[in-house]
Amino acid sequence: MGPLSRGCIIAAGRILAGIILLGTILAPQDVLNATGRTSQLNIRAQTACEAEMLGNLDAREVFSGKAYDVLTEIARAYGLPIPHIYVFPRSRNMAYIAGSTAVDGRGKILVGQQAIELFDTVALKGFLGHEMAHLVSDRAAQGCNDYILRDPQAEADADALAARTLGTGPVKAFLQRVLALTEGQNRDARRRLEALQGPRAILQAEGDPARNFQ
Repeated sequence: MGPLSRGCIIAAGRILAGIILLGTILAPQDVLNATGRTSQLNIRAQTACEAEMLGNLDAREVFSGKAYDVLTEIARAYGLPIPHIYVFPRSRNMAYIAGSTAVDGRGKILVGQQAIELFDTVALKGFLGHEMAHLVSDRAAQGCNDYILRDPQAEADADALAARTLGTGPVKAFLQRVLALTEGQNRDARRRLEALQGPRAILQAEGDPARNFQ
């Protein structure tokens, strides 16, 4: 949810599917679900598109550190291989690349450096757990090259799957942190948090802003 682009287009017109921290939420990826069903995605085109996108974002794959350690724990909870995780500078965004699971069965998640810094370990677990839920369950028919529209229901479903897999606490912490960072102005995070936990969770997120920024 963040100002990488408040809309849908990122990096030379390419689309990232998943959550954007302070802006909109982009729609699901495609191609390989938990049962192994694949679409007709062109793997060569997908690979080239991913390479271009990652280059435009100046993203680097990481194999250690806070985000990697949290994602490793999440993948274990889901019973799946650890996705490739790429960090890119100057952003609070987080997303997954549409269709990326088809390339090698792992998928790719992108994390802005500021998101790693601004989210504590519990909230980051909820954030990454949401993206992992997209990799597990989303079944759109698009890949990296396609224009993908936001699907609010897919986002709510990803929250629910992450909560079932990791517990409600991390997902709640993630959405509360989004509200704190946006001073309560992210209506999507507000709606999703209320659906997950009820109105009391909104009050907790807004009741002590200083506490949320520790």
